[in-house]
Amino acid sequence: MVANLDGNKMFTDALEIAMKLTIAGESFNIPAGNIKNFTLNLRPYGFFSELSFWVSLVTKEDKIFDHFTTDALIEVLLKIEPHFKPDNESSQSEIEPIELQGLVMDKVILNEVTIENVHLQGDLVLYRHYQIQFADPAFVLWRQHFPCDILVDKSVKELIESNRTNNVLIQYDWPEIEEEFAINTLPLGAENNNVSFYDFIVWYVASQNAVFTYNLKSNEYLLAKNKDQNSDAVAISKLEISSHQIKFPASTRYNDRLMNIFSENPGKKQTDRQQAITGIRRDILVRQPIAAEFDKAFELESEKQKSRSHEIEFNHCRFPLLTYRPGIIVKLEGGLWSDKIFLLGQEYRVRDVFIQARAVNEEADSEHNMPFCRYHIDMQSQLELKDETALNLPEYEYPQFPLYVEGKIISEQGADEDETYQFYQHPQTSLEQYRIKLPLFDNQQLVAPFEPIFSPGHFYFPAYKDARVLLAVDFHCARIVRFLDWRPDCRLPMESQGNHLLLGINDSSKTSINHIYVDNKPRMNMQRTSGADTQKIQFHEGRIVLETKQEE
Repeated sequence: MVANLDGNKMFTDALEIAMKLTIAGESFNIPAGNIKNFTLNLRPYGFFSELSFWVSLVTKEDKIFDHFTTDALIEVLLKIEPHFKPDNESSQSEIEPIELQGLVMDKVILNEVTIENVHLQGDLVLYRHYQIQFADPAFVLWRQHFPCDILVDKSVKELIESNRTNNVLIQYDWPEIEEEFAINTLPLGAENNNVSFYDFIVWYVASQNAVFTYNLKSNEYLLAKNKDQNSDAVAISKLEISSHQIKFPASTRYNDRLMNIFSENPGKKQTDRQQAITGIRRDILVRQPIAAEFDKAFELESEKQKSRSHEIEFNHCRFPLLTYRPGIIVKLEGGLWSDKIFLLGQEYRVRDVFIQARAVNEEADSEHNMPFCRYHIDMQSQLELKDETALNLPEYEYPQFPLYVEGKIISEQGADEDETYQFYQHPQTSLEQYRIKLPLFDNQQLVAPFEPIFSPGHFYFPAYKDARVLLAVDFHCARIVRFLDWRPDCRLPMESQGNHLLLGINDSSKTSINHIYVDNKPRMNMQRTSGADTQKIQFHEGRIVLETKQEE
């Protein structure tokens, strides 16, 4: 056993490796003897791998080359298992290989080995050395996926499914994700946005204190409310481990205080964590008109901040002779474990696995096309307690809310051509709301608060039917932030330098008040119209005109 540059102990072991590349529908098998080095990073939420292999052209042509040099998507299936397994046949059948099903991100031709011979025309290529980087499908595809979408009266699950892409499979064990919301927004198509669909999924899971995991075996993702606690533990022998460390992560020393800024029902609530230091807190401001929603937000925030329990870090001394991948539950039994150690009697979940392997003989023709190969291997893993509730998630960027979109005000009052207004009551909260249709998003109708917007409360000017408005759409709510057009017949000629207030629902039922300039002198006009009946007051230089008439 030798030590690597980081001081960790390396070991030498024989591994059976089967790799299949699928490019443009054609498959190519790469045996272990051709794979001279690889790195695996296995996480609860996915994996990343870098691998290089040789292809010989000595006796046959390189069929990979023409496909490899195109921009076609390359699918990778990689299986790794120990070559020397226990003699007990039942034990062998229980050992499942590490199986990765991913997509290539980056690829390189590292070398083309040629030979010069005076009797041969040209410098013949004898070997090509390829390198690929590949990862789980969501990591590869969703980080290039920037959809912009709004769904009304749907669930977040439906929002995800409508933008998921078929290359990525998701299972759900999370009842709350099927709860319907008036608005569900994906803002990822906004200008200067660098937040991908992958970021959005991880952010949403983190914000809801849920779980995002990837199953290496089934190549599926799981969005769940809690971590799986149903798996049985398998014993890991001390013979598998060269050394271990027990780590105690930093504790959360603050309390969360949620503060509702809604002036009609302000409120404060604070968590009571045992490990928190008095006076150390994190204040979070929210605006929740509904008291029950404030209570719900506090309960969620209380659950999100968790202090991790102790963790284990293993340095392995051989490739595991048991099924070993993220999510597997193990207990420390057999093979010289002391019955006095701190870890004994507890069950742990494998969280992260790191493997770095380099062939003992890296020459291109060494063990070529053999189904197994001997490697110098550096392998570490991190484990957490089986009942650990702290989340294991990748780093992510926060989605940029709000999304700004245009809409048109809806009113069902009066005739189609009438410029009426209407508010609707929320069926559960009785809050008054506008309904607004979104032409870009299939004329879906979303709701926004029926509020004064820019005007103080003593002005009552609700938005009229078909008025163009700019909406700021958050994840589950929206608000009007600007009006985008003038009401028909409200604009005045520029030469009048006038101002105009137009009231009423149509041309035959309105009141118009305007102030204009005629010959550089101010003039004020007020006219009420009701069908053929009109009344007019006009103020201008030296006179007041009062007029009422009934048109025939």
